[in-house]
Amino acid sequence: MEYKALPFSSVWENGIFNLPTKLVDEYLKLASEYQLKALLYIFRNNGQASTNAVAKALGQTVNDTDNLLEFWVEEGILSVDGNIVAQEIVPKSNEQKEKNIVVKETISAPTLSPKDIVTVLRESRELQSLVNEAQKVLGRTISTAEQAIIINMVNYYGLKPEVVLMILEYYRNEKQKGMSISFAYINAMAKNWSDEGISSIGEAEEKLQEIERGNRVWNEIVAITGIRHRKPTVKQREMVLSWFNDFDITMIAIAADIMKENIPEPKLSYINSILKKWKKSNIKTPADVEKEQAEFEKAKAEKESRSKNSDKLSSKPTFDIEQIERDALNNFEI
Repeated sequence: MEYKALPFSSVWENGIFNLPTKLVDEYLKLASEYQLKALLYIFRNNGQASTNAVAKALGQTVNDTDNLLEFWVEEGILSVDGNIVAQEIVPKSNEQKEKNIVVKETISAPTLSPKDIVTVLRESRELQSLVNEAQKVLGRTISTAEQAIIINMVNYYGLKPEVVLMILEYYRNEKQKGMSISFAYINAMAKNWSDEGISSIGEAEEKLQEIERGNRVWNEIVAITGIRHRKPTVKQREMVLSWFNDFDITMIAIAADIMKENIPEPKLSYINSILKKWKKSNIKTPADVEKEQAEFEKAKAEKESRSKNSDKLSSKPTFDIEQIERDALNNFEI
């Protein structure tokens, strides 16, 4: 059967809005039902809407709505609170070898039709067994689109079937925790693992432990900073984990306190700027922070005593508030 939109139907009475063709061509199978609905609502409202408005329209909680919209933020289609997740730009090169690499990296995973899937499963007992095991792991019959993603994890991304099953177990566990996680998310997860060369069960277990650690650390950061609770982006998780390479939770909490004293809304980029300056100045402990602040206050007093008419200081603390604010505002990756 063939369906056709009626040009004079009453559905046109309230007007129309633009929608990028790419959303249908690339995301119809990848994005979940609610991710698509949320994006449609935002485009319907001139490309901008609050979490509360979207949540109300979908009948979802605010936290779940933030989580499902994070997919579009990661894909570079939406920004959140003015922050844009930078998309990786592959540098151009005149070398033929490098050109070949660029082409390979920009090719999307193949789109498999139901007929393609039947053919692939008929020809590969390994993939047929994987799909059957996937249904056991998830406890349900998986859709054609989900089968295509699983097949591409093996045939396109080169992951071993046992590693794919570990990704699916992670998906199931997150679902059981009430997290809004989609097959599109684990498809991106599979791509990242492929890029990182994860090929064994041991490497996959280490990666899952890293993700779990990142989630625990994220919960600590949420409590310390007061940022709104939502699932971290990959860049946010990596940034927060990097803090703990140089500082303990006490120092991060001090940086968060400085942030709270100087800006109305919490920003991770603000804390990141403070910690970067501390690392550069070899400030590692609360005592170092106090000492640095004392030196700053002393220099300030001496300056004021020499020139009462001048408010400018000859030296600034490592957490120069004005500079940090400029750095935070100019950081669009977080």
